[in-house]
Amino acid sequence: MVEFPILVMKTRGLLTLRGYLVEELLEYENRYVMHPTREAEDITVKSTVWIFKEPKVIGVAVVRELVKAMEEAHSQEGMLVGGSRVTPASKKLSREMRVELVEGGYSSFDLFGHNLVPKHVVADEEEVQLVLDHYGIARSQLPRIYRDDAAVKVLGAKTGQVIRIQRDSDTAGLSYYYRLIVDPGR
Repeated sequence: MVEFPILVMKTRGLLTLRGYLVEELLEYENRYVMHPTREAEDITVKSTVWIFKEPKVIGVAVVRELVKAMEEAHSQEGMLVGGSRVTPASKKLSREMRVELVEGGYSSFDLFGHNLVPKHVVADEEEVQLVLDHYGIARSQLPRIYRDDAAVKVLGAKTGQVIRIQRDSDTAGLSYYYRLIVDPGR
């Protein structure tokens, strides 16, 4: 039986949580590569994921190299896992090129497995429009949640999307809260 590094297993778990199907894992000299897919609004979204074997500084050159690999694999999204440090320029470039950066490792526990963390889901546009119409508000009037919030990061949600938070209470019952994802400082 082949044992995979914990970083690979956690990345597979994260991708599965986000609804990706991971069918292959390729091993190279300095990294593992995955090409997970998921169905979104009647189209197949393909991603290219690089998991570094050793912590590495993520600079613009690394992001560009992944973007090139994404183009060759016909991927719409990318992910770099295992960076020890990420330069500001590479953060900016990665947002523009639809590349998610996962610095270092993952948290030591499953965030949504904790009993004090309510269920978080990226709401689809139809549901968001129903909520906005019901309350007669614009999207910008929704309460906000930062893009660097732990739950938002785990779900892989992007700025501008809406998160539905489901809380269950003995006294109030089941209730839903909606948060607009924004960049910090807005």
